[in-house]
Amino acid sequence: MNDKAAPAIVPLASRLVLLSNSELLDSALRQHLLDHPHCRLQRARTLRAEHANCELLLLDVGSFSHEDCLQLLRKVGDTPIALINALPDQARQLVEQHPWIRGVFYRSTLRSNFVSGIHTLLAGGDWLPRALMEKLLLRYRQMTHADQAIDALTLREKQILALAGKGLSNAAIAQKLHLSTHTIKSHIHNALRKLGASNRAHGASIVLAHVCEPAL
Repeated sequence: MNDKAAPAIVPLASRLVLLSNSELLDSALRQHLLDHPHCRLQRARTLRAEHANCELLLLDVGSFSHEDCLQLLRKVGDTPIALINALPDQARQLVEQHPWIRGVFYRSTLRSNFVSGIHTLLAGGDWLPRALMEKLLLRYRQMTHADQAIDALTLREKQILALAGKGLSNAAIAQKLHLSTHTIKSHIHNALRKLGASNRAHGASIVLAHVCEPAL
């Protein structure tokens, strides 16, 4: 019979990497995580290959320009990443361009919410402010509606709106496609009705934003 006590199981520390130029932010986050020794925070000014092995990257939006943030986001690969010290508009633009961002912490985020968010992210979840989630959902619905509406357009309607988006008048489009001006107006009217667009410029912008210019 073995009377030795079983060794205590000590959870491995999760390594968090803060990409930031701010020593003040680094110090504040360490204070936030003081009661959570399983979270080990490291600050770096640049993204290095070894950071790919960390459990979570925290990108300090306040330390970098928008373009620098975009470049860093392109390099992170599959490593989970969250934005920190962000303003709402900054966060929205970056998440729209890089939807794999897992979390967002605004400058006004409370300590308790930050800690809860970190735990959620380390557990494989997402942590996004409610208002941001609502805006992203609205954008997704608008894009889905636009995609469905564009699918309902005929090839000729797409061609005409694409040309209208390039600044061609109805007469110029008619001449280019060897059609009458009346036929062009009819196609534009039908296309705008399908898209729910208010005018030809609005309809053209929807088409050009979602499809490549159809072959003429």
